[in-house]
Amino acid sequence: MTVLRPEDDETTGRAGRLCAWVDRNLDRFTPWHADGETTPSSLQRFAELAIAYDVVTGSPLPLSSPEDSWHSFILEHVRRPAFAELARSHLDLAWALLLPYLVLRGREDVDDYHDATLLASQRAGFPRALEVVPYRALDYAYFARRSGLSAVSDDQISTLLGATYAARASCAYVVNDESAYALTHAVLYASAFGQEFVSDAQLRNAAEIIDSMIVDCAVRRHYDLLGELLIASVVVPGTRPDLRELALPVFFSTLDESGSLLPNDNVDSSRNFDTCYHTTMVGLILCASLARATFEKS
Repeated sequence: MTVLRPEDDETTGRAGRLCAWVDRNLDRFTPWHADGETTPSSLQRFAELAIAYDVVTGSPLPLSSPEDSWHSFILEHVRRPAFAELARSHLDLAWALLLPYLVLRGREDVDDYHDATLLASQRAGFPRALEVVPYRALDYAYFARRSGLSAVSDDQISTLLGATYAARASCAYVVNDESAYALTHAVLYASAFGQEFVSDAQLRNAAEIIDSMIVDCAVRRHYDLLGELLIASVVVPGTRPDLRELALPVFFSTLDESGSLLPNDNVDSSRNFDTCYHTTMVGLILCASLARATFEKS
């Protein structure tokens, strides 16, 4: 793969600092809260590491550690018998619990036991039987297709996208933070986390909302949501590049020597892993999205 050179733009430098922070904190992305025990938070951070790994290693960013160390870390935990049995004993949640495996499976790290668990879950009606918000249904479909385990057509993805807030909203003046996150998540799944432009005409109203919320979050210093909106701005047609360029320095304004990012201006001034990790991962994915857009133009 052709990659961006370090001197191409500051995106690469920012990505390197963010990646170094993840490297130093890699052990904290474990799915285990204690030996053999998980929590929703520990599973969530492990899943987010897998997503960032998938996005960064598929992008033009010249970062070596995701493939060199993140991959082996994720694979080690995915192969643990306790992780396999966790999903096998919760077939209703198997597609969510095994998201890191679905990422690895898309890269040909196939595990027959996990595949059998997912197929058993599918025969039991999941994840379709789950009553979830529309963007979460799109989430399940995206990773099922990404893994190669389930054939999900473009038409099916489009239908699921059409049920989301991102496709149905038409007014930027009634958007709250919860709705904005619903919009950004739908766009992330529709764009392979910022690595593909979204061509679906159902998002024709989304650009104005994205632009409006970028301004709102930049003023409020809501960095976490701002980062996700900036990713959406890169891949949704009709957004304003000038607003994106003005907001990017605001988002990265909390990037310090530690290599982490703060979620907002309301948190305690002392940084810690739980406070910073999600926004830091959003920052990495944003860098990957910007790098892809730069590469496509070159």
